[in-house]
Amino acid sequence: MEKIIKNSNIKYSYRMIHCFLLLGFILVLMAGSAYCIDFSISPTISFEEGELRLDRLKMAVAGEFFGIDTKLILDYRQRGFYPEDIVTALFFSGDSRRPLPLIFVLRKGEGDWSRVAGILGLPPNAHGMQMALTHGKGKKVGLETRLAPERIIFLNFISDYYRIEMDRLLLYIERGFTLNDILLAVNLGAHERISFELLLKDRERGLDWSMILRQRNISEEKLFLPHKSEVKYKNKPVLK
Repeated sequence: MEKIIKNSNIKYSYRMIHCFLLLGFILVLMAGSAYCIDFSISPTISFEEGELRLDRLKMAVAGEFFGIDTKLILDYRQRGFYPEDIVTALFFSGDSRRPLPLIFVLRKGEGDWSRVAGILGLPPNAHGMQMALTHGKGKKVGLETRLAPERIIFLNFISDYYRIEMDRLLLYIERGFTLNDILLAVNLGAHERISFELLLKDRERGLDWSMILRQRNISEEKLFLPHKSEVKYKNKPVLK
């Protein structure tokens, strides 16, 4: 009897181990899928190169929108600031009429864009901030999308630069698309005169960007080529 119980316990232990291994494997696959959603741009482009090209695209369109040299934006990127933070700082500088270097000093000291806005005396309805504070604090919006203020402000920037209603962009955030996918779809759509929604629909069907480009006979270079919009921000940042 004891031998039967012992064998049963051993079998149970093996089953538990197998369950844990299977669960771990599923989690790894899920993590891999999330990675692919962010940077499944092309099998010929590494993760690092894809990230670099995306950064350059973001900085180039930001330079066009704010009317400043992209080299200045690149300088702040090399100091460790992400493009979303840089765009937020450019908005804050233009809206507050405070020097851009001061904005970055405050950002480093405070660690939160909401507090920086308060220090600068920016009103709650300053560009992007009202929506950023609402969404960033996790208030219910559709699927309870929670985005940091700088990411909501960057989405506002995409909305203004490409002349697309903010509500349409937020809808895709709520459906689980990343800022990167939205920017690539909007930028490529502007170049090729294709609805960005059709491109995101292709992504939703599981196609990576290389497959989308191949199906539509578009060269890979177009994916990262910055679209030059005529839209400029009304308040130019104070650079010194």
